[in-house]
Amino acid sequence: MKFAFKTFLLTALPMAVFSQFLPGVQPQPQQPISIEIDGYAAKVNDRVITRGEVREAMAPVLPEIYRQYQGAQLEEELQKLFEKTRNDMIERALIMEAFKERGGQIPDQYVNDEIKRMITDRFKGDAALFEQVLSEQKKTREEYMDIIREQMAVGMMTNEEVGSRARITPEQIREEYEKNKEAYFIPEKVKYSLIVFNKGTTPDDQAVKAEEAEQTRKKLIAGANFEETAKAVSEGSRAADGGSFPWMQPKDVREELRETLTTLPTGEISPVIETDTQLYIVKVEARRQAGYKTFDEVRQDIKKILTAKERERLQKRWIERLKAQNYIVIYDS
Repeated sequence: MKFAFKTFLLTALPMAVFSQFLPGVQPQPQQPISIEIDGYAAKVNDRVITRGEVREAMAPVLPEIYRQYQGAQLEEELQKLFEKTRNDMIERALIMEAFKERGGQIPDQYVNDEIKRMITDRFKGDAALFEQVLSEQKKTREEYMDIIREQMAVGMMTNEEVGSRARITPEQIREEYEKNKEAYFIPEKVKYSLIVFNKGTTPDDQAVKAEEAEQTRKKLIAGANFEETAKAVSEGSRAADGGSFPWMQPKDVREELRETLTTLPTGEISPVIETDTQLYIVKVEARRQAGYKTFDEVRQDIKKILTAKERERLQKRWIERLKAQNYIVIYDS
């Protein structure tokens, strides 16, 4: 049997060790929880999964759980995490049973190569730090090799049973596009720039500002650079950016500007637009008409979505088949 090798992360660290690799994160106080540490959590044929093993596998997620929840909600979330982690471990045990039945083997050389890669990537080549982590975990190198060997075996089996079989045809992609075409609708959008003048409170101030706005508009029509002019005279929040705004739908812009943004030809300068407190000069930089993304634009995205769904379906069917073929016991808390 030929397998394709995959990359895997370091196994779960105990809380005290895990926190060392998160700058600024302090270990969370160990609050009382209802999940027992010792005893059986599950059994797959002759393979026993202990509560301690489940708890250890939960370790990378625990800091976030402790940060987000407390009290009864913390208890509930920890129980959910325990059950999910136990279920994941049962599935891995089932996959290992299938791997062994097929006579699968992973030589020590492959395991050591994977550990060397991990030391390089995760520990910046510091083998001593890696050994320190193993010591904190109370694991020998041989025990850790068994963990990596299992991870690799599970990855290879999953790739063979799920990854390599999750094939999506061009016809399925096209059908999905046509069926959900509305999801690929692009509304009209406009990219524009503004020069803003605050009108002032007195009639004299307002007259001065109105004249300044008109003179500025005339300069722009005569060829003055809009961006540089905005930086020099605009009193708007985006003056430093030359008055430039990102792509927006006209309906999302303030009401007084909508008609201008909808009708003003690209590149032209608007008349001065007056509101209760401000005066605006608008330039439409670019316009995107409403329409649908083409099939070619979204084909790869659709394929990824469909492939993920197909992998999920195959994984579920495979695990259900393995559960039916093996003896499983789940021990209640």
